[in-house]
Amino acid sequence: MNRYRLARAATAAVLVLTIAACGGPSSSPSGSGEDDTELVFWHYFTDREELLQQFADEYEAETGVSIDLVLVPGDTLGQKFQAAAQAGTLPDISAAWAGVGEETAPYAREGQIADLSAEMADGWSDRFEPSLLAAASFPEGNGFDVPPGPYLVPLDSTNMQILYNKQMFADAGITELPTTWDDFIAAGRQLAEAGFEPFTAGFGQWPLSSFAQVYQWNVIGEEDLKATFAGTMPYTAEPWVRMLGLFEELGQAGILADGTVTNDAPASESLFVNGQAAMLFDGSWALGVFKQQNPSFTDYGVFVPPSAGDHAVRLPGGVGAMVFAVGSSPHRDEAVEFLQWLTDTERQRTYATESLNLPANTDAVDDGLDENLAAFAAQGDAVAPTLPTPMPLEVDTTMTKGIQRILQGQDTPEGVAALMQKAAETGQAQ
Repeated sequence: MNRYRLARAATAAVLVLTIAACGGPSSSPSGSGEDDTELVFWHYFTDREELLQQFADEYEAETGVSIDLVLVPGDTLGQKFQAAAQAGTLPDISAAWAGVGEETAPYAREGQIADLSAEMADGWSDRFEPSLLAAASFPEGNGFDVPPGPYLVPLDSTNMQILYNKQMFADAGITELPTTWDDFIAAGRQLAEAGFEPFTAGFGQWPLSSFAQVYQWNVIGEEDLKATFAGTMPYTAEPWVRMLGLFEELGQAGILADGTVTNDAPASESLFVNGQAAMLFDGSWALGVFKQQNPSFTDYGVFVPPSAGDHAVRLPGGVGAMVFAVGSSPHRDEAVEFLQWLTDTERQRTYATESLNLPANTDAVDDGLDENLAAFAAQGDAVAPTLPTPMPLEVDTTMTKGIQRILQGQDTPEGVAALMQKAAETGQAQ
């Protein structure tokens, strides 16, 4: 166990002691009368605050149950929930500050995060992709002593693809979207010849690892990934070197916009939305960013990252924002009913249209969606599944830094593969 896992385990241990000391169900600040029920909902959705209030008003008009929305900074929500658990002042509903795992397990085990197994089995689960529901559930043998089942409720989902400027493509004479790596490189060169910065992404940070993930699945394939992460296949094996070689070709092609290797995601999004780059690797959430930064920028589209290997193209992504009902609330059932209403097809369509986030409810994906949001939604089943054993953090860090050097002509695929293997053997990033 590395120091990151040790730190999280220590935090979880503190939570166990804190929750156990509470001695039973916590009281809620909600109203107590059947005719004036009020549900307190803690969330961090600053970009969707007005939309949530719209939903709250609509729900009160329909049911008489009022929703008191309380905005809490996302980086302090977990701490606030822990303090409220100890003080007996938990809300009725909360946004999840973390997914299923060490940070939420103590509350699920003690019942402060409600087990939704019965409600999901009664048809609620039919609204969600199985992968999203799995991400919201503690599995059998989870290691946290949490009874298996769904505890969190998905509000939206995400995946990452390539966005492109339609006018720039037309001006460069590109009439077909690239579907192979060679097509992608050729299109980039064609854009460069037309005077455009062809491709950008936040390769100075985590988007580079996400882009590499696409080609781990596409070039290396699931079975060899499992073998490598289990320690039975080295990172120096030919498929890994071949995957890293794609970045050598990308760097040598001269199609990266200035700053791509050092920029973060917001910087790359700014380049694209202001017409300074023709293609951008980013997530579905970028649509909301574009709407906020430059509402007049609408002439763009989305395509799946081109294939460079023999395996299926798998996309980074999965479940996005999640919420939960507080199981120890005296209004637990009313809280669940509100979450069922919030994730029904009509509300999810509105949520998607107004916030430009992918709806978690699959029935909300229809012809009425924004064209680009629909393009992201259409690839929901292409999201890479979670492997039993992921790439170790120290190897991922070594790979990301190594690919940055490859893109700048400062290292080779073979050299980076050797460093990744050393990181795997020593447990230290190289």
